[in-house]
This record gives sequence, C-alpha cells and structure tokens, in this order.
Amino acid sequence: MDPRVFNAIAENDIPSFIRLVQEDEGILDQRLIGSLNTVLHLASKYGHINLVREIIQLRPEMAAAENKKLEIPLHEACRQGDIEVVMLLLKTNPWLSCKFNSKNQSALFIACSNGNLNAVKLLLNQPWFVGIDEDEAQENSLHVAASNGYADIVGHLLNLCPNLAHNKDIYSN
Repeated sequence: MDPRVFNAIAENDIPSFIRLVQEDEGILDQRLIGSLNTVLHLASKYGHINLVREIIQLRPEMAAAENKKLEIPLHEACRQGDIEVVMLLLKTNPWLSCKFNSKNQSALFIACSNGNLNAVKLLLNQPWFVGIDEDEAQENSLHVAASNGYADIVGHLLNLCPNLAHNKDIYSN
C-alpha cells in the first residue's frame, strides 16, 4: 500500500486521502502487504467514521472485502468496539453480520471476545441475526464472553439467545 494512503488513513486526513484517490482511483484497491487489509479495514480499525463514510460512498462493495484471515471491516470495527463504524457498515450491507473469518468467528464472536457490549447489542438487535447460532464453531460467543469474565455480555446473550447455553465448547467432556 502506498505509504501516503496509509498515513492519510492513520492520521484521519480526509482531504489528503480524497486528493490521492482523485489522482489515482486505483489506490482504493491497494492492500497492506501481509494482512491484505484494505483502506476500509484500516479506517475501521482506527475508528475514523468520516473516512469510513467517504470510502463507502466511493466503493460500498468494499464493506464485504476480505483480508488474509477472511475478515471484513466489520470484524475490525467489532474488535475495536467502535459502534458508529459498526452501524455504518451494517447499514451499508446488513448481511455482513453473518460473515465468518478463517477461524469460523463471526463479528459477534469478535465483539464478545473483546468485551464490546455495545457492538454485541447492536448485532443482536438486527432482526435477521437473532437465531443465528454458532453450532459449527468450536467455541461460541457465550463461551468466549464467559471465559473472559464479561458478565454483562453473558447476561445479554442469554436473554436473547438462550440456546447458546446448550452448546459445548472445545474444552467440554
């Protein structure tokens, strides 16, 4: 990725970012070597909501772009707990909440494992999301929240998805 683009994103320098895109729109297709993160992954990671908004206006399909770990920008936003970015990404494409990474982890799982209650609430309030279980996962969102001591998330999950309590994790006999 062009270091100028990376720096504009890291510094939340929207005018510089827009100028770079105007000079060469192909800059939006660049990825970080190694992680294969897109400009939207980075803007989501840094929580730069206005930059996320600009990128989505230019390329809304980028919301579903996968990196090397098959993570989309929503995974990053849920990891950071940035509720504004999570909301904007879900508004762009509501089905992003159903995407799993290479470790079979959903955005909900990522939010639960990082203790981001507001992101968990937002994901669980999506009408299509309640009822999506993680039976295929070795460890579900409830397990990871409980093992990390996030009692508020555990309570919220049990209220909305009581069936998660019946799944065994990888450490159960």
